[in-house]
Amino acid sequence: MSQVEGRNSVLEILKYGRVKKLLVAKGLREDAKVLEILELAAKKRIPLEQVSKTRLDELSETEHHQGFIALVDARKYGSIKEILAKEKREICLVLLDRVQDPQNLGSILRTAEAVGVDGVVVPEHDSVGLTPAVQRVSMGGSVHVPLARQSLFQAMKLLRDESIRVIGVDPSGPLEYFDERLTGPIAFVLGGEKQGVNPMLLRRCDSVIRVPMMGSITSLNVGVAAALVLYERIRQQRKGLE
Repeated sequence: MSQVEGRNSVLEILKYGRVKKLLVAKGLREDAKVLEILELAAKKRIPLEQVSKTRLDELSETEHHQGFIALVDARKYGSIKEILAKEKREICLVLLDRVQDPQNLGSILRTAEAVGVDGVVVPEHDSVGLTPAVQRVSMGGSVHVPLARQSLFQAMKLLRDESIRVIGVDPSGPLEYFDERLTGPIAFVLGGEKQGVNPMLLRRCDSVIRVPMMGSITSLNVGVAAALVLYERIRQQRKGLE
């Protein structure tokens, strides 16, 4: 059993997931979002328990429950093979190397859902998983975007076998991201907060791109970098770039 916290995240899991029980803070002000959650829970006959805010604070793993904690079955990780099995003309994946900050993984899952990414892959070790903090920050992205957890080296081999281009995103890249073709079946590899992408992974990429930096800071937050390249992909698709 795991838990989902925060109004938007709880609303998404109520819409699309399986909630075992909903904990609600007593005396919660009934604004539009609160009423929507309560009405949907009643419609789906989700058991509801009113508890004190102090009790919710004790149970919360994020410190941002906003008066709601949904108890759900622990979500199972998918696999890269399952993601690739879906018939997509232009599949898009994001591989994250050693991303350990829940805020970053959550924001990437949120962006991934917004742009139609087919799956996110994280390694089994040295990486954050589907924690309550990740689910809260993702604002529902974690519900919709498959998350696989396995060796990125194995994942990249499977991608190459399927003729999916693998593009590293790293400050060492010779090309700026808008100068590379980002259409067609593709997977982006981005690195974590401390060390970036493992050089051995970068060497296995078909190409490596960078986000240009004009100031004193040498690199961007991984969530921002992911958003930039994913939206550039959409721009190129709409422009019909080859």
